[in-house]
Formats: sequence, structure tokens, C-alpha cells
Amino acid sequence: MRWLRDAGDGAAEARMRARAAEVTAARGRIGWLTLPSARDYALRRLAEGGARLGVEVLHLQQLHQRVLAQTGLDAPQISTGLRVARVGEAIHAELRRPPSPGEARLFALAIAELKRFEVAPGDVPQPDAEARALARVYARYERDKGAALDPDDVARLAAERVAAGRWRPDLDALFVAGFWELFPVALSLLHALERAGVEVWAALPEPPGAAEEARAAPSRVEVWRADNPVHELRWVLARLKRDLLVEGDDPLELALVVPPERLEAAKMLAREYDLYLMDETYRSPSDDEAGRLLVDLLRFPDHPTAEALFLFEELAPLGRAALARGLAGQDALEKLAAELDGGPGGPLATALAAVLRRLDPLADAPDAPEARAAHVLAWAEALLAGWPQLAQSRWREVFRLRAREALEAGGPEGFRAWWAGLLERVRSRQRRPGGVALLSTREVSGRRYRKAYVVGASEGVYTFGEREDYFLPEEARRPWTEVFESVYGERGVLPRRLRGRDLLLWRNLRQLAGEVVITYPEADAGRPLDPERDLVAGVEPQPMGPVPLVSRALSREGAGYRAPAAALPLPEPESLSRVYAFDRRYGGCGFRAWLERFEGLRPEDEDERGWYPTFRRLARAKSDPAGPAVEDLAVYGMSRAVWERLSFYPSVSFEGVKVTVHAGEREGRTAYIHRFGRAVSGRDEAREEFKERWVEFIVAEQYLRRGYRVELVYWPFGGVPINAYGADPGTPWFEKMVRTRKDRARRALERYRQARAEVVPGWHCRDCPFADVCRKEEA
Repeated sequence: MRWLRDAGDGAAEARMRARAAEVTAARGRIGWLTLPSARDYALRRLAEGGARLGVEVLHLQQLHQRVLAQTGLDAPQISTGLRVARVGEAIHAELRRPPSPGEARLFALAIAELKRFEVAPGDVPQPDAEARALARVYARYERDKGAALDPDDVARLAAERVAAGRWRPDLDALFVAGFWELFPVALSLLHALERAGVEVWAALPEPPGAAEEARAAPSRVEVWRADNPVHELRWVLARLKRDLLVEGDDPLELALVVPPERLEAAKMLAREYDLYLMDETYRSPSDDEAGRLLVDLLRFPDHPTAEALFLFEELAPLGRAALARGLAGQDALEKLAAELDGGPGGPLATALAAVLRRLDPLADAPDAPEARAAHVLAWAEALLAGWPQLAQSRWREVFRLRAREALEAGGPEGFRAWWAGLLERVRSRQRRPGGVALLSTREVSGRRYRKAYVVGASEGVYTFGEREDYFLPEEARRPWTEVFESVYGERGVLPRRLRGRDLLLWRNLRQLAGEVVITYPEADAGRPLDPERDLVAGVEPQPMGPVPLVSRALSREGAGYRAPAAALPLPEPESLSRVYAFDRRYGGCGFRAWLERFEGLRPEDEDERGWYPTFRRLARAKSDPAGPAVEDLAVYGMSRAVWERLSFYPSVSFEGVKVTVHAGEREGRTAYIHRFGRAVSGRDEAREEFKERWVEFIVAEQYLRRGYRVELVYWPFGGVPINAYGADPGTPWFEKMVRTRKDRARRALERYRQARAEVVPGWHCRDCPFADVCRKEEA
């Protein structure tokens, strides 16, 4: 077998393509073995010189299946998802407890690694209890699996049949490209093919034996630094669009590499820039909208959240109330529904109970095990058919397959949790139309473009994430070189995990194209960021300028609109209550104050839900000849005569601003200033309601100057009025309270008049209802 060292510069691939052209020119047949995600790329490269007959691009699983199909195979096969389910059954049987989907997947990954390195259950190192548990579950899985074949069994059996001469290869040459590494079971197959007369070439970053060095011209590398991740991504997309429209580059010769967590952001902004990105990454069904919807539905009964309530139109009012109060969980939502309904058994409580029942696969399920399982699958079909997004999704057949695997793994009782877990963890790749390649670190091996952009090159972002195994520590493993020796000699050698292979990744990224543009943000919303030093080494970073105007969202009627650098001043306050809210409730955030005033957005206050509507009805009833409703008066323990004496929303002037209180009345030489609010337990709590307020004390001073005695009265919702404070003119302690509050009000008014409509992040952001439109991360 002929090895080439793949330096990531495309030279090894070019050398193999040249040899492939010679074989096909002599009417030979070749196979090009690569990763599934690189199939389209390989076909493009092989066809660059024109159409070639006798070329077939394969991945390992296809080659394995061909060998077994042509040599006769009647054993059932186990998919990757079903293997997780079978491992879950083995854990339950061997460790005497039902596993979670995550635990089953952890064991399944460990067992898959053991099988790829041809380690039998009896050869598993057992230095501790966790390793012994793995060995027991592995043995039980193999025993219960019987004659069925999982993907690693298929690979091993294919290599054995080729080595035994049972399969006659229909290829003259096989070229292996685009892999970071090859496992022993794959190397066994390649050696067997070579002994069967197939010419085998393979390129790896670290070949196991003597390798031919093929080098190309080094890439030209640029490094750019951005203010923040949004600036960085917009700048890169603008450059990509310039490459396409101005430079005339072929989109298939361009690549964009982004960290996995920024894939969705890149695709979203690309639509804004009228760019088509060809997503070549591996995805799970839950990465798409339909898959996320299904996972949310499956998890709703166990973890009902305020956001998930909006999935059901009849529960939207409950969702708005739960969001405002920050509530989640079934008990809390049921109590909130009863509160909003005015008692148990109301429409919201009934709708919530109906939704929970509809999402229970065991509702009305029979007791017989077989009938129970059939009932659960029928429930799953009804769930998929009942939502248009699920019924029309391209993932629908995958949803059904995962449902059957979940039933086998978790049984009817654990069905929902397992179905959601498998939807999130089993990944595949979807075919996409042509465009600019969108890649993550998993797809960059064995590729070469004219120009590539590597985005988000901050420290710790581009990495293989090497870490010690959960079950088998490094001490129980051997150096990587001994693994290749085991192909012909000793079997069952597990390699060490910590090999420092990130250097290979960084080298590959720097050689991904003839021209490589590496970018990184200097900070994100939470902290300053440093670049990955070895990735940007030797190149002086250049600052990114303003984003070129290529996005419709950045243009106003094509006139090159640029937002003003400074925010607008806040409008004059119409009342001191608005200044109080700005200072005390919003923490001086001008953006929230501007939204509520200038844009007319006024969310419902959390403490106004119960008492405020009733108080407003009492105030508005002054203009109604019929007067207030009896039940509204009863809530505040108020008689009709008292209501008639009250003057609602009286006001005075302070520093040119109107000061308004809820209600007031005068009786002889005593002035009563009333405040309505939530229920309290006594006078101390009533005083707390006045403690930090300004307006009632400023109005009280006006009466004191005119010789009135003042009483501050608190009307609790569902209670009786409480005299919180009372004072005659000249009362020292009360006058001090008035002075203190007037000083606070003046300072707050000054701060308000100096404020602008811009974000001021702080503690108040925790319960702000405008988080979806706020850009506090950029402030």
C-alpha cells in the first residue's frame, strides 16, 4: 500500500488524482474512498479534466455493504440509533437500573471505540468499577445482539471475507483521501484489498508507515480582527459577496469555516446578504425547526416552560403571564392558570390539563404489553400527523425510525425521553444544492479551495476537544504507533486519547485554500477574547473597517443609510411617575424608557395583574352614571359613600413635571392621600410600600404648607385601608422624609433629562420584557 503524507495543502490529493487519471486512461476502474460529507467535493475534483469513465466515489460503509451483499449476507443489521437502544437494554439488564438516553449513548460510544480497535469484551482493561461496568455491558450487548450486525461488525466481517478471498474486487485501484485517521478494522480491509490485487493509495496527516512527501505552494494567509462576533460575520459575508460579484469567483471554489455554535447565525445572515451557503455539516433532526418542535412537544409534560406554552394557541394567555412572572414547571403553571381563571376548573386550567393529557402516550393505554406498545406507536403517528410542520418535514421517516428505536430502548414508560434523546444525538448529512461550502472542523480534511474564510479563530474554539475517556484512563491505553502494529500482530490495542492533534487541525485550516482569510473577534458580550496563537502565528492582524453596504437590512431605499452614532435624547417626562420608573425600576436604562414612551410599548407590570384592573375600573367609574360595580368596591372593603368622596388621579407640579397620586380626599383640615396596591399583612408592610416612593410625599408637602394634617393611606387588594403615616405641619421626622425624597426626585429628574435612548445593562435586565429587541450585548 502506498502512503502519502497529507499536509493539508492539496498536494497529496493532486498526486492521487493524477494517478487515478492514468488508471482510467488505461480503461481501469478506480474507487475513491472518502467521507460521506466529502463525496460531492471529490466528484467535482475528479471531473475537473472532463468526464471520466470507471470512477466511483465511495465511503467505507458502502464498500462494506458491497462486500457483504456480493458474498451473501442474511443477518439483520443494527443502525447507529438502534445500537444506542440495544446498549440501553444491556445496561438495564446488567446493572439493574433503567438508563437515561445520555448514559446509553455514552456506553454505546465506548463500545463502538472498543470494536473499531478490535478489543473483545474479555480484553477490556478493568482498572476500576466504571471500566468493569463497561466490560459487563459490552459483553451483555454482544450476547443479546446474537447474529445481528452493528456497523462495526459489518466492517470487521467485510475485511475478513476479502482476506479469505471470498470477494473478487471489481476495482483496479483504490484511493483513500479526506480522513484524519483510519482505524485498524479499516486498515485490515485495505491490506486485504491490496493482497487481492488492488492498487491502494492512502493519504493521512500521520501515516502509519513510510510515506511519500508531496508539497504544494504555501497558502497566502491574512488575519483580520473585528470588534465583536456580529461585526466579524457581517464583514466576512460582505467579502464573500464581493468575491462572487466583483471578482467573479466560482462559488464552488469558496469555503466558509465557522465554529459549530455559529452555523445557524451564519446561515441566517447569509440569507440577508442574498448568499447561498451549501451546508455540508452533519446535523441531527433536532437542528431543524421541525425537529426542535417535536423535541419541545416530547419534553413539555416533564418540563413545561413559559415559552413552550406558545406552541398551543389556547395556552398563549397563560404563556404571557408565565413569561412576565418567570414561572416554569407543572405545579407553578397550574396554580397560575387557576389564579388567572379566578379559581380551579377554569378555561386555562382545563386547556392545560387537556394538552398534558394529549402529550401523554400512555393515556388510555391498555395493560397488555403488545397492545401497549402498539398504542404508543399509534400515539407517535398521531402526533406527527397532527402538526403540519412535522407531517410535511423531510425528516418524517427519520422521526418514525427513531420512535421505533425509542420504544425498543425505553419501553412505553420511557418512550418520550428516549425519542427526544435519539432525535438530538443521532446525526446525518443532507444533500444540498451547490453554493459556497459551509464547513465546520469535522469537514475540512482532504479539501482544497481557491479561497477560504476561517471565522471565529479565538483561543479554544478550533479544537478536536481531546479529553481522557470516562471509562478507561490514559494509563490503560497504549501509544498510537502500537495501534498500527496490531494490524498484523497483537490485537486489541486501545490508543491514548491525549495526542495534541489540534496542531494538525490548525495546519489544515491554514492550508485549506490558496488564499486563507482568518478572522477573530476581540471581544464578545461577556469578555475580551484572544486569538488562537498557533493558528494566526506569523501574520500581523489587520483591523476590520466598516461593513460594506451589501445587505438590504443595512440600506434604506438603497441610499446608503447609516444609523446615527449617538442615540436620541429621551422625550420630556410627562409625569414624575415615569421618572421614578426610569430611575428605580429600569436602573436608568434609556432604551427601555424610550420603548415604553416613544414607541408606545407598555408591558403589563407583574405587581399590577391582580389589583390594578380593579383600581382602574373604580377610577373610570367616576364618568359612568351607573357608578362602580359592587364587587369592585367589595375587593377594597370600600362603601359607595367613600368612593364618591374620593378624587382619583389628583396632581400637583414639581420642577415643571406633573406629580400624580392614585386618589385623595379632604375631611375638615385633614388631607388623605391614598395609594392602592397588592395585599399586605399589616402596617409595617404598608409602610414598606411607601418607603422608596416620592410622589405621595411631594403631594403631602403641598398640604402641610397650607396647614393641613396629612394621612398616607394604603388600600391593599382584598383588604381594608391602613393608615401608614400621619403628620401635622412642622413634624420634624416627616419633614425630613419629605426633604430626602424631594432630593432623590430632583437627582433622578436630572439623570432622566441627561439620558439618551441607549442601552444601560444591569440588574434590571433580568426581568425586562424587551430582551428580544434589546442589544445590550453590543453596549
